[in-house]
Amino acid sequence: MISAKDRGRIQAQMQRDESKIVNIVLSDAQQVAGEIEKATHEGIFMVDGRYYGYESIKEINGL
Repeated sequence: MISAKDRGRIQAQMQRDESKIVNIVLSDAQQVAGEIEKATHEGIFMVDGRYYGYESIKEINGL
């Protein structure tokens, strides 16, 4: 699970106009990549419709 600090970083990134493409490492060691549509208190929503809850995210790279 990612920390509250990391969640804050994600929210700050969403406010910028730069790329929102990230690589997400999940708790089961699976890695996924894509563009973030929005980040809420529930988790990360991707442009292609995928959703990842914070409890299943180990690390987010590319912010």
